[in-house]
Amino acid sequence: MRNEAAMLGGCLESLKGQVDEVVIVDTGSTDATCEIAQSHGARLMHHAWTGDFSEARNRGLDAVSGDWVLYIDADERLVPLPGSSLQDIASASGHAAFRMKFRPRVGYSPYSELRLFRADPRIRFEMRIHERILPSVIRVCESDGLSIGETEAELQHLGYEGDQSHKHERNLPLLARAVEDDPDRVYYWWHLGETLAAIGNTDQAEAKLREGVETARRTETHHALIEAVLAVHALARVYQQTGKADKALSVLDEGLAIRPGDPALRLLKARSLIDLGRHAEALPLLADLPLDDPETFHDPDAAYDLRIFGEWANDLIGLAQFRLGRFAEARDAYLAAAERSSDPDQHRVKAALAAARAVRSA
Repeated sequence: MRNEAAMLGGCLESLKGQVDEVVIVDTGSTDATCEIAQSHGARLMHHAWTGDFSEARNRGLDAVSGDWVLYIDADERLVPLPGSSLQDIASASGHAAFRMKFRPRVGYSPYSELRLFRADPRIRFEMRIHERILPSVIRVCESDGLSIGETEAELQHLGYEGDQSHKHERNLPLLARAVEDDPDRVYYWWHLGETLAAIGNTDQAEAKLREGVETARRTETHHALIEAVLAVHALARVYQQTGKADKALSVLDEGLAIRPGDPALRLLKARSLIDLGRHAEALPLLADLPLDDPETFHDPDAAYDLRIFGEWANDLIGLAQFRLGRFAEARDAYLAAAERSSDPDQHRVKAALAAARAVRSA
């Protein structure tokens, strides 16, 4: 961690009663981060930042004294299972590690991520950025006849709220180096493209995201193809934001060929079809996206903005129905979107009223 005074206290509070010790590696904080760590009884270590996340994390792994490790960042919170503890989970025999539910952003569904593992000198992080523990866990499983378990315990990530420009500046050179060092890892191409798009460099973003998709086609591993879908999401958004609905539609079809049921791809394709005036074709893609309780949705491979399953899907249904002249259906869809909306202008309510007026006039 570095300069996490605003986040660290909440993280450490969430760990109370769940862990026997907390080992923190600080890479150069200049705020009250270290004082907060010490006030919570954490074991604080200092490690000069070298641009290598694995190196810093492994420094902490070298220092732990327990039998199992939960790795967690300062901007994350542990949500344990009611009536259970991490010790209960880890006591299950035959496992080298556990995947936990991980909610990467506020308002997103969780996916599964390996975060709890045995304290074993053979288990260490790899790669400078987007460091991974999984490869070494797999090697230990193969060597010792162990397996990877699953648990419903959850981690929630708060770090993507607010201005992210400082992270873009930090990550851009690390990602540029990462794609040179490991060009077969699709995740790097995706994150590099996302970062370039976020700073307005859409031409380079398009090229990097396209490279990610092509890399996945060459490797065809499960993880590469899942990450290729992330690249397709980002590439389609770049095309949509620059008015290239035809290109967006083409790349979305590529993504749906990889993962036919992906909710975000279906929503983005419906939006592109509506942009192109093909309203009737959009409706089947949207029909079953609205869910009664999106909070229960869990895909182990991917996280989704929960608005896909409520306000966004209903909003597009309303727009398509309105343009098809089906004003009563449009009104109902807009009102359903408004029920779950945080839109301060309530444009969906206004759209529903406009559709209701069209019904009356018809």
